[in-house]
Amino acid sequence: MTHHLFLARASDGLNSNVPGVSHMPHIQPAPPRVLIYDSSSLQCDLLTTALESLRLGFEIESANDVESLNALLAKDANCVVIISDATMSGSAITLTKQLRAGFSELPFILLLQEGRLNRVIDAFRTGARGIVYSNENLDQLAKCVNCVSRGEVWVRAADLPLIFDGLSKSNVRVTGRVRLSPREEEISRLVAEGMSNREVSRTLKISESTVKNSLFNVFEKLGISNRVELARYMNRGSDVAGPDFRERLPQSRTPSASPFAVPKVVRR
Repeated sequence: MTHHLFLARASDGLNSNVPGVSHMPHIQPAPPRVLIYDSSSLQCDLLTTALESLRLGFEIESANDVESLNALLAKDANCVVIISDATMSGSAITLTKQLRAGFSELPFILLLQEGRLNRVIDAFRTGARGIVYSNENLDQLAKCVNCVSRGEVWVRAADLPLIFDGLSKSNVRVTGRVRLSPREEEISRLVAEGMSNREVSRTLKISESTVKNSLFNVFEKLGISNRVELARYMNRGSDVAGPDFRERLPQSRTPSASPFAVPKVVRR
């Protein structure tokens, strides 16, 4: 039996059994929009058909090249992205870094082959919200999509100690200051101050695509994966130490008293 664990928002389930507390009627959320990416059009079609066969109401689109993927996200980034590593030979992690640079709040799931724990750790370093293995049944992927669409994080319980251990270790240590171009320094400084890509582009009077490309180059130069690490680097200047798990784990977009409540184990 495989156990899966998801970390729920702290607000979930509050006051559910408190006498005298009035409750709002439960409103069933709309099924999530799902965007599937694989460099193979055949794999995209197979995965799309498989998810549609569950008849869960998912609105599913797919892309098998980065240009089409970016075009779909530019049109509407309110979706859960599934990135399949089946035919990408490990380049899925590079793609997630590119997506994170351009769409900082984008929730994505990686579909990985069993036994690639290093990629699982790298995936969470880049901000993945869910990991599903290609040998797991389709129901697990569907449950993962639903959890991630609600702002939760889906991970196999057996992998959790190793993931914690991997994320607690410094991914990179930089001695001295890495040489960034003047434009990269300028963009990095504004991002570290909390500006979005759009705000940076307006401030510097450059296109958002220039901001995205520059951030991706900065991430690659510094060996980092997200804006939290960039802010740490810009503020500390001479030393980058990997953030702990709480900082790396993507937060729910719904405000709450604390990022996550007590984990709940999902059994199948």
